[in-house]
Amino acid sequence: MTEPDDDLTCRELVELITGYVDGEMGAGDRARFERHLAECTGCTRMLEQFRATIETTGRLTEEQLGAEQRDAQRRVFRRWREGASSS
Repeated sequence: MTEPDDDLTCRELVELITGYVDGEMGAGDRARFERHLAECTGCTRMLEQFRATIETTGRLTEEQLGAEQRDAQRRVFRRWREGASSS
């Protein structure tokens, strides 16, 4: 059973988003994830952007990206996480 103080942080959501989008998350974690989304417009927007990116890129794997693209993507997510953790 999930305890009330077991809320998901924005940082944790970012780390778990792939499992959520891919449907690989267990029921308890999925409930925590969705509870956070219901209360956090920033993470809701980030999820929408993540899904749009997947649709646009056609499910590229990390191996299919060049090193420069991987590094650029990691920088974007790091900046987002830094901003999310200060909210």
